[in-house]
Amino acid sequence: MLKSRFFEHYDVIKAAIFDMDGLLIDSERIIMQACIIAAKQVGITYTQAEYVELIGRAGPDSTRIMVEQLGGVQKFNQVMQGLDALLAEHNHTFPLKQGVLPLLKHYQSTNVICSVASSSPIHHITHRLSHVGVFDYFSYITSGQEVTLGKPNPDIYLLAIKKLGLKPEQCIAFEDSENGARSAIAAGLKVVVAPDLKQPSDYVREHCHQVVASLEDWLI
Repeated sequence: MLKSRFFEHYDVIKAAIFDMDGLLIDSERIIMQACIIAAKQVGITYTQAEYVELIGRAGPDSTRIMVEQLGGVQKFNQVMQGLDALLAEHNHTFPLKQGVLPLLKHYQSTNVICSVASSSPIHHITHRLSHVGVFDYFSYITSGQEVTLGKPNPDIYLLAIKKLGLKPEQCIAFEDSENGARSAIAAGLKVVVAPDLKQPSDYVREHCHQVVASLEDWLI
């Protein structure tokens, strides 16, 4: 059953909206390590602190930041080529994170609609969630490709809510990143944060519904 503090809102919660990378699938660590290795191959020292700046952002924003971090478009393209080769070894797939499947099954059994709001391209969302066998749990998919302003702007969550045909107070969002949590908070959602590579800021802790160690801790 869900934590008791959730029951005070449970009668109005009709949908759960999930981020993907770092929350549903354990992808961020693998991608980060691959970025560090790919940068090293072309003589650049790339750090976890730099990578964390990208987490939760839409593709164009991530590209802009990483071009600056790496010292120009040419270096960026070289690193991206190396990154793609390294991720191809994983078939661009990643394992499911702890607690995800029990939570999705719980929501399915209680008729809470599940959807995804991820900054990733739609083909990555479909491929990665299908690989770990959970794609069919989600009734709606919203990609960062569908909005002009990515996380931490609220646009992606506002679009996800619109697709659901619900009000923000009828939905709960699950996020792992600072940018993602800020996006969901700005959209007026109750937000549960399960941090992955970086702990949330004081702002997120003060404005979110709860911070948990993993999605497994959302269930008791």
